[in-house]
Parts: sequence; C-alpha cells; structure tokens
Amino acid sequence: MSNEKDYLEILEKYQDIKEISDLKDDVKKLREYYHSGQYDKMQQHIQSLMLKYLAETVVWNSSHTVAPQTPEQCYQNAEAFLYSKFQALVVKGGLSSK
Repeated sequence: MSNEKDYLEILEKYQDIKEISDLKDDVKKLREYYHSGQYDKMQQHIQSLMLKYLAETVVWNSSHTVAPQTPEQCYQNAEAFLYSKFQALVVKGGLSSK
C-alpha cells in the first residue's frame, strides 16, 4: 500500500465511533490472519466482510473485475477494499486523515 501513514493509526484516534471501531477490528483481523498464515480463516473473514459491506462490495467488484488467485492477492485486495472504506468514512465524517 502506498499510503504514507498506516490508516490503522488514524482509526485508533476515532475508535469511539462504532463504525470506525468495527472497521479497525476488521483490518486488524485481516492482517492477523494473513501474517500468521491462517489463509482459510482469512478467506472466511473476507467472505464475512463481503456480506457486511454488500453494497460496497458490489461497487468494488464492478471496477475490480479480475478475481484474486493467491492468498497474497486476496489479502492485498481486501486491504485495498478496507482502505477505500476508510477513505469514504473520512469524507463522510469529516475526519482528519492525518
């Protein structure tokens, strides 16, 4: 990811807002499963994210038409999706991304 500052640090500042706290937990869980090599659990988590963020998933998949094939690609795709969700929250909530 090319963002200068890890957005998880920014989410920490706003964790008293439920939607942001949930997103922070989703990111942490995704990273934990990937970095510990628990790819089956990671894939299950990604599936649950797709259901949780159904409308956003439909939009995402319409512009990202090549399905990830490897665990690394699945992780990168999910991480980018969650980052885009973060960016939408920043815009929607007027949060500082710094």
